Amino acid sequence: MQKNTTDKYLSNYAESEARNIAKIKETYKYAVVIPMCNEHVELLKSIFLNINKSQSVLVILVINSPANHENSSKWCKQNALFINNIKKNFKLSYKLSNNIDLIKSNEFFDTIIVDRNSQGRKIDKNQGVGLARKIGCDIALKYYQEGTIECPFVFSTDADVILPADYFKHVNASMSGCSAIVLDFEHFSDDVLLKQLQFYYDFKIRYYHAGITYAGSKYDYIPLGSTLIASFDCYAKVRGFPKKNAGEDFYLLNKLAKIKPVFYKKHSKPIKIKSRFSDRVPFGTGPALMKINALDNIDGYLYYHPKSFEFLKQWIEFLNQMWCENKFNIEPPKNEELSNLFNFFNCQIVFEKSQNQITSKKRWTQFVHQWFDAFKTLKAIHFFDQNLKKHNLKQLLKLPEFDKVTNLSLSIFLKNHDKN
Repeated sequence: MQKNTTDKYLSNYAESEARNIAKIKETYKYAVVIPMCNEHVELLKSIFLNINKSQSVLVILVINSPANHENSSKWCKQNALFINNIKKNFKLSYKLSNNIDLIKSNEFFDTIIVDRNSQGRKIDKNQGVGLARKIGCDIALKYYQEGTIECPFVFSTDADVILPADYFKHVNASMSGCSAIVLDFEHFSDDVLLKQLQFYYDFKIRYYHAGITYAGSKYDYIPLGSTLIASFDCYAKVRGFPKKNAGEDFYLLNKLAKIKPVFYKKHSKPIKIKSRFSDRVPFGTGPALMKINALDNIDGYLYYHPKSFEFLKQWIEFLNQMWCENKFNIEPPKNEELSNLFNFFNCQIVFEKSQNQITSKKRWTQFVHQWFDAFKTLKAIHFFDQNLKKHNLKQLLKLPEFDKVTNLSLSIFLKNHDKN
């Protein structure tokens, strides 16, 4: 009997924790996966502050520290303290494997603790949070396959969040056509400086989203690991989270979007994310805040020129028009900027190699979607922008081209900032 996609994934690609974990008698509606490193146990309850405790939720915590990192020893001690404290606060504990426990309490959701912190269990620093998320989601997938988890989507978030009350209500029958759901977010802090720095970074990622949406990209969502809900079936098809120490959310969503659309619920109640400096990953929100803070002047923080997104729009239109009059026409664009990008991506060679398989407009549309993905979209923006003048926020908002690129979500974000 031929194995289905999930069986194949669990047999061949899942982490050992998922393959070796014992069955659980109870059933749960939802599973939420949270990687944790150098956190305090008090954070756990604040994550679920707004969530009704009567909901049937299995929390999967992957407590991890990287091997051979300069802060590994310090983080390892804090992680061990976290594990000890959380076990003290729970009434019952069950061993599911040599490094996994299920703990229970009347005051909190049933929680699986995965120990990737002890000696010999640390995570490779180059695989970092990507591997931690993969371990947790692989375990959730295994339990979904066994019927322990009912919801066909796995919820992924982080330790520094406060989830909205309707967090688990975003998955319904209408979402079956999606590979993933991305929820809206909002950073918060009591620190005036952090709030200011966070605004400049949040504007950057929301501005980029507005730009690629304007251009007509099919990868028009904001990839954050703390706001991601993925279809179990699609997760298995793309072989799970990539083992990367940063950007794992970007690469997973990039793969998922090629199977089925990613639905960005940009006007959902936001997941609140605590602003904080961090050096646990090489790039992302925490390192970005440190980078902005290191500037002599905030006006030195620069953004893409909006013309980059105009060129991107023209490029996507060019690609869509290459199938014309019932045939595939491989001709470089006449526009200089687009022609340069055509050569940069070696399009003549790439398209000629695929020409025999492109026999209809539908096949060409599918090819474009698979080939010109989120990663190439970002590379295209970098390519266009290298020959354009970058601007700080004050300058950018005055450009007439910015008004073309902006959208309702970005406008609301700016207005809310002005109010505050």
